[in-house]
Amino acid sequence: MYDPLPKLSPGRRRLSFRLSSAPGTAVLLCLVQLLCSCRFYSPTVSVAVHLPALPPHWREAFPELAFRIVYPSSDGGGFEERQVDNGAGVELELPKILYLPVLAYPNLPGQSLRLAPAGGIYPLDCDITNAVSLSWQEAATAEVLYRLWRQGVDCSAIDVPRLSREMSLLCQGDPWALDLDRICARLGAGTFRVTDIRLAPSRDLLLQPGQGSWFLESPFRTQAPADPDGSLLLQEVSLGGHSLFGNPPTACFFLYVQEETALMIRR
Repeated sequence: MYDPLPKLSPGRRRLSFRLSSAPGTAVLLCLVQLLCSCRFYSPTVSVAVHLPALPPHWREAFPELAFRIVYPSSDGGGFEERQVDNGAGVELELPKILYLPVLAYPNLPGQSLRLAPAGGIYPLDCDITNAVSLSWQEAATAEVLYRLWRQGVDCSAIDVPRLSREMSLLCQGDPWALDLDRICARLGAGTFRVTDIRLAPSRDLLLQPGQGSWFLESPFRTQAPADPDGSLLLQEVSLGGHSLFGNPPTACFFLYVQEETALMIRR
């Protein structure tokens, strides 16, 4: 069970969970590396960031996809952005604070719709060379931390290794199907329990986007061909906003899913 500790400062809310498990090996290795480094007294650390390979249907539909990297500013005062091409490496200067999220949002020029980001957490996802490899699997946890840091919650006292592990175990193969709003709200309020990690409400959809193959914004949702009449059945789509992309990318739609109805707008 996750047990929040009291506030430690009026400026930022600080949460902690008492757990039996120790921090991950990668975190310990990074801390040792910091202690042994000649830059020990520097308030920042240089971290190389590696992007993951694109899902095959993304690569087919968007072969020249670029990314917008969102990362904590070196002074710890917020977040910055940097544009990079797919496959390009990037080096960031991060503050020496535990559990900082780094997110890579795919850029879709000329479109208001979005694909889900890749993500990683410093130093949880660091290797022995002090490089962070972003992944599609870790992105939902990184997104939770990003929202919390922006709300003024100090995430360095959260047991992020367990949070990430529990989200992976309970997501049934797609972390973006979890109710991230609930997780963020309970963590921010200091009332979080592991039972707050649950799938968001969802429903099946029968749509008429037209012929071709179609996929939603999550990299864990494979593309599906429409029937000859242009109808498409999507199963267990969580309530809320979604992006539906065609492959080849001749059309895309914004979806807003409610319990009884679904709105589909061509973009």
